Amino acid sequence: MADHSASLASLLADSQRQQAEKLKKVIDESHGMWGAGDLKYAVHDALRLPAPQGDPVKLGELAAAYNTAGSQLDQVQMKVEKVASESLPNAWTGQVGEKAAEVVKASADDLTRCRDMLRKGGSQLTALAGALSEAQALHGQGHAPLAEALALLHEITVAGAPDPFHWDDDKMHTAKARAQEGIKSIFDAAVKAETAGRAAVRELNALASKALAGKFKNKGLGAADKLVLVDAALDGNQVHGGILTANDVTRAGQAMDKMSEADRVRFDQLLAGCKSPEERAYLMKALAAGHSYDEVKRFDDLIHEHADTPGWLGERISPVQLDATSDQKAPTGYQGVNWSQGQYPTCVAASTVTARAMVDPLFAFQLTTGGRPGDPAYDNGDAAKARWGEETRRVYDTRAWWHLGKGGMWNWESDDIADDEIGKHTGAEYRNVDLDSRDKRQNALTEIERVIDEGKPVPVSVRGDGGHQMMIIGHRGDQLEIYNPWGYTVWVSEADFVNNHMGGASDASLPNVESIRLPK
Repeated sequence: MADHSASLASLLADSQRQQAEKLKKVIDESHGMWGAGDLKYAVHDALRLPAPQGDPVKLGELAAAYNTAGSQLDQVQMKVEKVASESLPNAWTGQVGEKAAEVVKASADDLTRCRDMLRKGGSQLTALAGALSEAQALHGQGHAPLAEALALLHEITVAGAPDPFHWDDDKMHTAKARAQEGIKSIFDAAVKAETAGRAAVRELNALASKALAGKFKNKGLGAADKLVLVDAALDGNQVHGGILTANDVTRAGQAMDKMSEADRVRFDQLLAGCKSPEERAYLMKALAAGHSYDEVKRFDDLIHEHADTPGWLGERISPVQLDATSDQKAPTGYQGVNWSQGQYPTCVAASTVTARAMVDPLFAFQLTTGGRPGDPAYDNGDAAKARWGEETRRVYDTRAWWHLGKGGMWNWESDDIADDEIGKHTGAEYRNVDLDSRDKRQNALTEIERVIDEGKPVPVSVRGDGGHQMMIIGHRGDQLEIYNPWGYTVWVSEADFVNNHMGGASDASLPNVESIRLPK
């Protein structure tokens, strides 16, 4: 017979779904006379579990308010878009006219995004309200059979032991059957509420990460500049994914505020002289990655000639695609030459080097062009692959001395190089998190998706017949985008991540999630 007080204390530290799951297990495994006490205590605790928390009515009202605001924005957006496409004076030409057109277009795009975010937020809140209402009703349906089971158990037990004078096998069987019926309702209710809650948090976090303009906290950047930069960040480079992340915006603003007055004036002039919003966004991303004004200026000198060609910029500065729309593997590399670790045990180093290229545009540009864009001896696929390989070997050679003569790197080494190669350019400090249970993997998802939406890659180790590191780099709905240093990105479902079905991201011999390195 279990220690009732100890079991109740452990339950209180768990989520409602975990509490119900533990009680369900006890009820299912309580058999015969000597299981009656455990069954009675489990039924007693199940009746004390509260219904899923939340107010579906208030959530529904909030969803309706979101939808109303979205409809109002839709009307404003149509008017602004008409101005952008039809009403700017034809005589308003030259640089001033071009800047005005950029701002009006960015305003229309921003209104469209705001409208869409409000509608999506409203939809998520509506779905959460409906699921919560159903879960609360389902929870309530479990009380009657549980109460009936408890009454029967009181008749055939004394405290936590079977009553030899009143024992009745039939009553025990009936009590267990009714208890199983009741706890199933309560467990299903908890699962429904938890699933809906996770989905809402996931989507609302993703929407919040796209509200970039408000994250520009620096003193000097005007509202119009913020709008145009955000427009480029989110929409200006659809082939290669967004340019600026939420973390980029925050760090760029902080970096601008720390500049000397002379550098700030020069940087403002650099932005003003850009040929396109995309060029400005890449300069801001470079600043966010920790580069000085002089470094950013040299970078701009190299890209400015082609800055009005977003495809040229994206190919050389964003070599990893973040906007794959299918479940097919998308190759990574440059000009058709794949970046793959091949036969070497360098997965930790290779995935980290590519992750750095995603957050540091100067590093990415050096990998793809060697710093000499247009020079066929440097700016070609084979040369880029060679430079990527050299960087991979550089990072791999930092492994501990006792690895010499052996392959691979430990998770703690992955933690260290993530700090050195990625964290220095995102402001993140990584820590290793073991994910050796389904609940740990499930509970980690919200935080993984939050930091991914901010723009911070997450190293993930998988195991099976051996070990391998990949990188979580993107998130859409209930799917994660995985970069595998075998030379591709691929989408996997949250369910596959939670249930150790990661073979689709690597292969069937490496299905199990072992750990992640999570930014603090």
